[in-house]
Amino acid sequence: MVWKPRLRGENLYHHIYAWGNDHHPVLKEHMHYEEYLRLLEQFTCDYSIEVIAYALMKTHVHLFIYDIYNNISMFMQKLHGEYAQYYNRSTQRIGHVFGERYNNKIVLTNLYGKWLSRYIHRQAVEAKLVNDPQQHKWTSYHAYIGKKKIKFLKPEIILSQFGAPSEQFKYYRQFVLNEENGPVDWENPKLKIINTSMIIDHLCEELKINRKNLLDPHGYTERKQRHEAVKLLVNEYGLKRYEICNIFGLSYRMTLKILCN
Repeated sequence: MVWKPRLRGENLYHHIYAWGNDHHPVLKEHMHYEEYLRLLEQFTCDYSIEVIAYALMKTHVHLFIYDIYNNISMFMQKLHGEYAQYYNRSTQRIGHVFGERYNNKIVLTNLYGKWLSRYIHRQAVEAKLVNDPQQHKWTSYHAYIGKKKIKFLKPEIILSQFGAPSEQFKYYRQFVLNEENGPVDWENPKLKIINTSMIIDHLCEELKINRKNLLDPHGYTERKQRHEAVKLLVNEYGLKRYEICNIFGLSYRMTLKILCN
């Protein structure tokens, strides 16, 4: 099999997830979860990696990390290599623990980040193991709602999106427990956008543009704002050109012209 090159570079946020071999357990006992977290703390320090959020499940793990110096490959190799050796020793087994290369997606924190943290923290709920994410011990959710301090965790970039410091725990909990789905299909390997309306609303807020004027501009200034929005949606949010055409009612040729200028 020919592996695709990793998405990597300095100062990037990643969503990393890895499954057990043939979806077999990678975390069986209480001590396995503790050892994984111990190694996570150790190697994030060694490789200058910041952990934004995590969830440890019986058959797989999710990590939301910030890679400052393009150390993601060495970090993951060391983390899962050391953990696999420990797991095999503790269970008296041999062979691969994780069944494939870890998966990673680049994440934009200003919108996708908070929804990714919600997705990670709801893993046990979606698997119908618990009714409230707080009931699953092995996630960073407890730190996000003020119930526990996790020394190596760096949740500030997400919590800062939920108001004043005195309100962040409450509003974040409401956000995670709310049934509203986010704009991204996290199960899709290509990070598929499933709610373009939500993306547009966020973009209008970010650029301080009225939605009506953005979608139906009149005059030079409004058209220039639309052009800026088109470029952001393609270059920063990853929307496809045909999606841009559908959102703005533009021809493919016009969309291409905007992107090339």
